[in-house]
Amino acid sequence: MKKGNFISSFNYAVQGIISALKTEKNMKLHYLAALGVIIISLFMNFSRVEFMLLIFAITFVVAAEMINTAIERTIDLIVQDYNPIAKYIKDVSAGAVLISAINALVTAYLLFYDRISNVGDLLLVKLKNSVQHLSFISVLIVLILTVGGKYLWAKKNGGTYFQGGAISGHTSLAFCAATIIALISENTLITLAAFGIAFLVAESRVEGGIHKISEVVSGAVLGILVVLVVFRIIG
Repeated sequence: MKKGNFISSFNYAVQGIISALKTEKNMKLHYLAALGVIIISLFMNFSRVEFMLLIFAITFVVAAEMINTAIERTIDLIVQDYNPIAKYIKDVSAGAVLISAINALVTAYLLFYDRISNVGDLLLVKLKNSVQHLSFISVLIVLILTVGGKYLWAKKNGGTYFQGGAISGHTSLAFCAATIIALISENTLITLAAFGIAFLVAESRVEGGIHKISEVVSGAVLGILVVLVVFRIIG
């Protein structure tokens, strides 16, 4: 394996996700819906199995939509004139997306209905979430927002989705983890060590010429703010 191929393969994969997000209106809707559902799940106190089913339903829809997009583009590339077989292939792939969407709706109904049937109680009762769930959600939201930030400013700032770009993903995740450790441990020495390591991660991105100072600062602010919102305001 040539040096850099491993990182390049991730860059190509993420580039595919971003390209679909840029060109497909449905992908934008899926992205926003996924972010909204994940945030709402903080209010529901799901078990691990329930949350696993929720994540599976979300990823199933997104993956089906991306496969459908790839199939449609391939057909458009090969077939220039109307062809009933090409129409059949497109219809079948679109049907697969519909089935995945129906599966997501049924899953959402089964998971959310009992919990939101009484909205008044939901707003009045204090949220009770496990530390593990809050931590996982924080990391997931940071990842989604980092990719979203890179998508919005990639053309302006340059860089790939794993190296460079508008927001340092390494820094945002490092400071996200450091803030989680600080809130859980409530120990000054552990907090200083965690943020020290996060600072070293940020410093390495600047020293390596991969990110500007403003990009690692934006990553650090994003990581810290998401955790504070999830733990102190929502949780």
